[in-house]
Parts: sequence; structure tokens; C-alpha cells
Amino acid sequence: MSGNRLVAGKWMKALEQVTGDKANHTPDLGGSATTAKVTDAVIDAIRDGAQRR
Repeated sequence: MSGNRLVAGKWMKALEQVTGDKANHTPDLGGSATTAKVTDAVIDAIRDGAQRR
């Protein structure tokens, strides 16, 4: 697997994990989370995934 695909896979996994939690939904998705909260959650998810390897 190329480096780009590996990184893209990590991003997608983090995004799916974060958006799967309704606490991370922004107003356009019917929630109240801020963009900053969602961004922090995605960064945390990526870091958590990296630490598990």
C-alpha cells in the first residue's frame, strides 16, 4: 500500500469514528458541536490510532 493510501485510510477511519458520534455533529447535521470540537476529535482519533500500532 502506498504512503498516500495509508494516510488516506487513517483519515477516513478517524472521520468515520468521529462523525459516528452524534456529540460531534455540527449544526448542519442537526447537532451543536463546533468546527473546533470536531477538528480536535479527528486529531485525537488519528493520534489514538497511531499509538495503537
